Amino acid sequence: MPDFDFVAVGGGNTGLTASYRIAAAGKRVALVDRGPVGGLCSLAGCNPKKVLVRATEVLDEVRRSGEHGIDAPVRGVDWRKVIARKRTFTQPVPDQTEAALKKAGVERIRGTARFVSPEAMRVDGRELSSGGFLIATGSTPRPLAFPGGNLAKTTDEILELEEPPDSLVIIGAGVVAFEFGQVFARLGSSVSVLMPSDRALRGADETLVDALVMHSMRLGMEFFPHTGVKRIVPADGRLSVEGETSGKARTWTADFVLNAAGRVPNLESLDLSAAGVASDKRGVLVDSYLRSPGNRRVFAGGDAHGSRQLSPVASYEGRIVAKNFLEGDVETVSYESIPQAVYTVPPLAWVGATEAEAREKGPRIIAPLYDKENWRVFAIAGERPAMSKVIVEESTKRILGAHLLGASAAEVIHVFAMAMRFGLTTTDLEKMVWAYPTFTSVLDSTWK
Repeated sequence: MPDFDFVAVGGGNTGLTASYRIAAAGKRVALVDRGPVGGLCSLAGCNPKKVLVRATEVLDEVRRSGEHGIDAPVRGVDWRKVIARKRTFTQPVPDQTEAALKKAGVERIRGTARFVSPEAMRVDGRELSSGGFLIATGSTPRPLAFPGGNLAKTTDEILELEEPPDSLVIIGAGVVAFEFGQVFARLGSSVSVLMPSDRALRGADETLVDALVMHSMRLGMEFFPHTGVKRIVPADGRLSVEGETSGKARTWTADFVLNAAGRVPNLESLDLSAAGVASDKRGVLVDSYLRSPGNRRVFAGGDAHGSRQLSPVASYEGRIVAKNFLEGDVETVSYESIPQAVYTVPPLAWVGATEAEAREKGPRIIAPLYDKENWRVFAIAGERPAMSKVIVEESTKRILGAHLLGASAAEVIHVFAMAMRFGLTTTDLEKMVWAYPTFTSVLDSTWK
């Protein structure tokens, strides 16, 4: 008889969700993690980052309050207080998670896991056999291979800065670059974003991304397309970033260099080959049930298999894993209607296909682009920029994708995600009566 029915490796969203559900079904469950548990989102990702974003969002609102007839000068920003507030959300997480695991009856095992066979793994000298395993070890910042790459810091460190840097260089042009770039640009930092190509935020609509870039430039951010970094060297207490941008040599001097070049799965210590589990550079290879084809007692979820590096997707996959472990292979994973958001001010959000992707697949579509700054609900709020593009299949009125830039975009996008998930058409949505004047109330004007 195995030691456990199920062993989850990793104490983030996927591992915790699956463990709680499987333990609730009366199974013997263990969760292995070196600690602290709670996951990237809660400890050094979504939640603490949003505290910083919210602080600068309030700052932006106060600075623009004169548009509404309010005289509210900004006398200063106490960033130490912002960081202290952030810690009230992160510091309790590990203890709260440990307590929740205990209450759920999940055995918490501290240490580094390594497979020793298809049916067992060893954790710091203790061997554990199990009827099922879940690899949910998350991801780690992509290493920078050039000389001095280790001098670039990660989101862990930038979230602990108690004073904004005078100058910030960001390597990469994804979500992290835009969110932290805007935060510190609003605080007065000089921000340089080094882009590996001429495109930022791949997956989002190019026109809306361009508008967000222009807005970020108005805040003081600088973007350098087609830029490769050759090395980072210390320079009189600061850092010198040497590279080439659009074919020309260039050097940036910074107080802080942020590695925003993406994340890679954290799998090195697992010895997957001993379990018959295959992987590639994106992570563990899994089928639509999130099982390893080479060893079907092994599941993988979250950043460990790399299909979607999003916290809510990790929780969703944890639910899928638990269901398929408990009931057999009864539910496949689907990513077609997963919304995404970039928490800039204003936010950018999207779900489904871009216009280019939709046209490539063949159906005749309509994809009107609207600049909504002067639409009444946005004008009343004084929020800008505001744009949208909704992609609709002309014959069926099915929504194939939606892309929003503007106030409440990260909330409104859920209407489109739900419509896509449950097969609602634009004809169905036009039957709705929305509260007015809300940002949702103008939805039916975005696809006509």
